[in-house]
Amino acid sequence: MASFSELKELHDRYLDATAAAETFTSKDSAFLVDGITRMLPFFNQIFTTGLVKGELMIELSYAPFLEWAFPACDNFSDIILGGSTDQCVTAIEKWRRNEPGALDLSHVPMALCELQGNRDAWPGKENMLRRKIRHVLKYDPSKSNPLSPTILPQADCLILPHCLEVHMTDKKEFCSALRNVSSLLKNGGHLILIVCLETTFYMLGGFKFPHLCVDESFMSKALDDADYVIEELQVFPRTVNQLYEVADYRSIILVLARKAIPVSCTHES
Repeated sequence: MASFSELKELHDRYLDATAAAETFTSKDSAFLVDGITRMLPFFNQIFTTGLVKGELMIELSYAPFLEWAFPACDNFSDIILGGSTDQCVTAIEKWRRNEPGALDLSHVPMALCELQGNRDAWPGKENMLRRKIRHVLKYDPSKSNPLSPTILPQADCLILPHCLEVHMTDKKEFCSALRNVSSLLKNGGHLILIVCLETTFYMLGGFKFPHLCVDESFMSKALDDADYVIEELQVFPRTVNQLYEVADYRSIILVLARKAIPVSCTHES
């Protein structure tokens, strides 16, 4: 398998961020139910109940997968979005500014507002998210500060939809990258992680990209080793019974975890 630097160059040169969104999360995507629809009730529940809230939310993904920022935006004052390539950052900024030719994400706030009992409120949800996005930044999970040179306050919530496993070439690198991105999150803050399991590749624009193959057991141990307490874990088996030539994932894991607060030691004199 390619090294991290080789894989990064591959993404920079060949990964079409818009094609990724259109392939896996658009309203016409065959993967829409697997990748978005069936997870949306979970996100709606944790945010509408106030389980996850605060001042700052950060979301990082290799493609412009902004879907999970919609249910979160009511609960945070500031939102930072990160993309792994310049093209991804440009695509997010284009949507943020509501420019002609930007990605059409309207099906996500429509579905979310329908869950909340008022489907017609979706334009307001889009406008709210646009207003709350403070920065769109490029990230590098191999760095101790993945958003370097930008230095931000630590977030109350960190959402990683398909963030690390597409960049890392082995499990040791994945665990190191998880610790790096965790530096962006407060102790006691919440991590929401979405990862395709038992995946070896995905196709975009006729180009085959490698994908780190991980399973549920590995993910649980990696989070434990990174000092997370898992609060909820769900595995969604694949329902798309074709298109294995586009992506060969077998299931998708969704994890809600809390970053442990270090226990301070006191010594009696």
